[in-house]
Amino acid sequence: MFKLHVFALLLGTILEFVFGRIYSLWNPFESIKRLIGFLDRALLGDELILLEPSKQRSFGRWLIAIVLIPVFVVILLFTVLCYEIAPFFGVLFEAIATYFCLDYHRLYYGGIGVMEDFYSDGIAVMKHSVGIFIDREEEVDTEFGVTRDVITYLAKESGHSVLSSLFVMFLFGPVGGFLYRSLIIIQDIIGNGEACNYRYEYFGQSIVQVNKVVDWLPSRVSGELIVFCARHTFGGFNGKNAKYIYMRDGRGSVPAFAGALEIALGTGLIGDNDKAIEAKDIRKAVGLLKNCFLLCQVILVFLLVFF
Repeated sequence: MFKLHVFALLLGTILEFVFGRIYSLWNPFESIKRLIGFLDRALLGDELILLEPSKQRSFGRWLIAIVLIPVFVVILLFTVLCYEIAPFFGVLFEAIATYFCLDYHRLYYGGIGVMEDFYSDGIAVMKHSVGIFIDREEEVDTEFGVTRDVITYLAKESGHSVLSSLFVMFLFGPVGGFLYRSLIIIQDIIGNGEACNYRYEYFGQSIVQVNKVVDWLPSRVSGELIVFCARHTFGGFNGKNAKYIYMRDGRGSVPAFAGALEIALGTGLIGDNDKAIEAKDIRKAVGLLKNCFLLCQVILVFLLVFF
């Protein structure tokens, strides 16, 4: 059973590496996003002044439960059912679930596309591409600012949408992967992500608290993996600095990326400003992501062969 699980994970990573997101196909996480948007309007409404903070927090907890319970039931049901029919169908379903939970292909080629747009057409076209890539309007107008936002997004999503998701699926299968990605999506929309504002001041507190617990181990594993790749793979990364910044500024993917690239990310508080950020640094960032993803595949092959 363990070998079937590992083989399914490996097959899912290969599908993601080769094909990436196919936008003409239904994506379950797009449906989850729409459900969160509907619950946001249904539970919170428009008149926040009429809702006490305690009521908003309670509604936030209800949103988490209403989203996670059907995800848990449906994915568990299909996983058990497919393996009951035949191991082949179980492996196939788990591989497809892994493929949906990962977002490597979009991050890698999206980052490359943003960089190429800057060098071919300038900052205006780059800003437009970034808005599509990170799914929000880019407000800054400089190469430094736009590039920093892109690499920060790449670093964060490399953890959440690739490395941490794969680690959670290794431990808990498709059910764990879908629950983890759903929690991250909820936090991005109503928690402390880019959508954080007065509307979600109390409504989003519950998801932030939940994810602090849920993401504690996955974020550290993904950070350690990034540091390892920065130190032991090719690409011109500063492995020693990656380890230092990772230990100093927080054990997660963003500090590891900041240290490996020798730049400051986020609002400038993660990493050091010793080096000016340039658009070409995006290529190094996606190169580090690629090395980490390939290392994960090597680890899965090793487990498949020797265990």
